[in-house]
Amino acid sequence: MNYLKKILFFLPMVIVFVSCQDEMEDVVDDTEDQDDSAINIVGMTVANSGSTAYFVSGINGNEDVTTLNEDNSTWQLTVGTRYELTVTGASSHPFALRDIEDNILLSMNDVDGNFEGDMDVDFQTSGTSFSFTLTQALADELDNYVCTVHLGMTGGIAIN
Repeated sequence: MNYLKKILFFLPMVIVFVSCQDEMEDVVDDTEDQDDSAINIVGMTVANSGSTAYFVSGINGNEDVTTLNEDNSTWQLTVGTRYELTVTGASSHPFALRDIEDNILLSMNDVDGNFEGDMDVDFQTSGTSFSFTLTQALADELDNYVCTVHLGMTGGIAIN
């Protein structure tokens, strides 16, 4: 009889323990189903030298996009990376990306760029921010960046 009492006393604890183990395994299994391919994000601060040039004053991330503080430098961008630019003086120097024929692909001002509605590019701009994901389709077209007010503020873009 004492043996039966012990079993009845410990049985609920064993059931609780086993059910908690199952829940823990479910949590672990759920994380295994998540996509491990996180998007690479590179932040850049783009400043200006008056109305003559843009330059990158800071890069946050794991890519050396360009030489810092070099006027109208060429940028090396990588397909699949999300670029988040802070354009200082954006109200006077609206930033844009163009193709080889100088057609606007993405723009901070009222000009509608050809890739602004592309869901994979996920273009967003507000105030001084300008962000996009470089897809292969965008990379195939991309040639340069420019200030849409001061056309001398331009530099080339190469794709990795």
